[in-house]
Amino acid sequence: MAKARPSTRARARAFLAAYRKTCNITGSAAAAGISPRQHYRWLEKYAKYAAEFERATVIAGDYLESVAVRRAALGWNEPVFYQGRRCGSVRRFDGGLMQFLLRGAKPQKYKNTTELTGKDGAPIAATLEVVFLKPGAPATP
Repeated sequence: MAKARPSTRARARAFLAAYRKTCNITGSAAAAGISPRQHYRWLEKYAKYAAEFERATVIAGDYLESVAVRRAALGWNEPVFYQGRRCGSVRRFDGGLMQFLLRGAKPQKYKNTTELTGKDGAPIAATLEVVFLKPGAPATP
């Protein structure tokens, strides 16, 4: 006797549960026994599923943020090998993630913008002149 296939609702719940923990469509689809395309079909067809997916996306985003904070602040141990044998490990940190986290947490201090001003803080004046030439005509200053 063949094993009964889980209902659409059960597969949708399994997908959303996996997505909340991983923030990964492909992996969540595999865990739920569906194709990623099926997830997108459900988004178009079922408003309630789309709303549940939006809520899951917020939770998944929090998960990603926690992973980013851990990698940036606490780092991870990376094995070190010498002549094919492991001889220790070194702690690595992700400085790029740390920059993004700081910009989000303290934008007033770590913002990534530059403001240019003219003399005494006045605006910089600029003029742009567009000159149309006939093909083959010499350019004149």
